[in-house]
Amino acid sequence: MPVASSNVYLYAAVPLDYVKCVAAANAAGVPQSNVLGSFSEAWTRVQSGNDLVIAVGGAALYSLYYNECGWSNPSGQAAGSTPFAVHPSGRGIDTIQADYFVNAAGTTAIDSLKLAVMMAYYAVHGVFPAQWTTLPKQETPMKVCVSNASSDLSVSGGGAANVIPVPTSSGTQSRSAPQSQGGVGVYASFASANEVRNAIQMGWKGVAATGALGTPAAPYTQELSSQMDKLISEVLSSGSYNVFWLSFWTVSWPTGSDSFYEGGYKAGQYAGKTLMGYGGKVLPNAVIIDPEGYNTPASTAKEWSDWITGWADGLRQVNSNLQPGFYANQSQYTTYDLKSLNIPAFIAVSPIQSNTPQVTGGNIEGYDAYYASCPATTDVQTVTGWGAKYNTVQFRDSGVDCSP
Repeated sequence: MPVASSNVYLYAAVPLDYVKCVAAANAAGVPQSNVLGSFSEAWTRVQSGNDLVIAVGGAALYSLYYNECGWSNPSGQAAGSTPFAVHPSGRGIDTIQADYFVNAAGTTAIDSLKLAVMMAYYAVHGVFPAQWTTLPKQETPMKVCVSNASSDLSVSGGGAANVIPVPTSSGTQSRSAPQSQGGVGVYASFASANEVRNAIQMGWKGVAATGALGTPAAPYTQELSSQMDKLISEVLSSGSYNVFWLSFWTVSWPTGSDSFYEGGYKAGQYAGKTLMGYGGKVLPNAVIIDPEGYNTPASTAKEWSDWITGWADGLRQVNSNLQPGFYANQSQYTTYDLKSLNIPAFIAVSPIQSNTPQVTGGNIEGYDAYYASCPATTDVQTVTGWGAKYNTVQFRDSGVDCSP
């Protein structure tokens, strides 16, 4: 039975593996705050029997299995052994067992990244991501203290966030969003331009993807290396398609001296410059801020309003043709009076069948529903009946599993 995302943790003991953890957490829907660099906390959570800990990379695997470095731990155990075992290799794990952790250490860096994504995704969803069916070979624990490993890893700015330049835009003011009548599209993880084309050819009315994940420090978001928005931009710019495009950006809450407005504005600026830097002929129908990631969340209607308004202003400052939007669940929409905002809202709804959104508002532009199943006709009809313009459904494996 799948594990709640709040109980899934990814642990790394070297900086590059920490970055892999962040990417895997984003792909699997695991909170960014569940990425661990602390050996002591990882130890506690493996021991508790309440959480599923995934050790990403060899340094993390070796430390939790042998602790050859002799790091301090809650049990006061000496170097050379730990009370822990690894779950069986060669298959996904979606159960929690005290004193057992998941091995996501591959024989290469790419294999470790793939293992981290596949294991985290399986833990939360009970299936591997679309088209990822074979696990890379997993390492065997070794009695080694990796030279650059740390018992309390601290990665500033969400790993590589601070060293990735923000693209600049020029000569792009004439671009606009695709012309579309709306309908129900598919929210998916696209690995190639061909996968985007296939989704459109299958008859989906729109395509949507996650463009970035949240980071602890400004600009509070970082473009994913997979650049799914760039793939979509390239496809839609290469022909005349009557489909819509929704770009979702996971953004952390502000910290330090930044106000909620300033945090939203900085994220909006980054997203806008990144999208304009793709150089495509079309822009998303909506660039949507998704409130997930690090730091203390907004707790009042004013803080939510300031944050979302900052996002919108940041985007429009880059290019007035960029259309902002925000993502929220039904509880957030009601509690923080988000219907009062003059910015399009995209509301999360689950399950799809035998369900109707419990919120109404003039700014609701779309419903993002999960999970759909094949054949998807009934799910699509249900979401269409909710009456919004730009809607999406998501399959459990984040693939494009079938036509609408």
